Amino acid sequence: MTWVHRLRWLFAVDGCVPDPAFAPDAVKRADWERALVYMGLKANTPITEIKIDKVFIGSCTNGRIEDMRAAAVIAKGKKVAANVKLAMVVPGSGLVKQQAEQEGLDQIFIAAGFRVARSGLLDVSGYE
Repeated sequence: MTWVHRLRWLFAVDGCVPDPAFAPDAVKRADWERALVYMGLKANTPITEIKIDKVFIGSCTNGRIEDMRAAAVIAKGKKVAANVKLAMVVPGSGLVKQQAEQEGLDQIFIAAGFRVARSGLLDVSGYE
């Protein structure tokens, strides 16, 4: 799981929201504090207690064909939860998108309720 659209802020789903008090320096501490406000989160909250309202799979963080296959295995036969406002899959490149379509992965995502977008970088923070 990544936090606030920054791949370098990567942590385990069974972890907790980072605490600015433990940031390595003042600049990072201020950055973490702004992120907490932006996300509406409190430091040290277990990740499993955070309600998810947007799901983004792909682009630069996990848009390889191997990632698409792994996500499709999880999504197959399931539906996006009703409280999720946006569930989007964005392949990391045109070639990955083409291969995913050839393998039928796009249809698995669509059946589960995901929106499948064209490849490329995409900011989903403003989607409602």
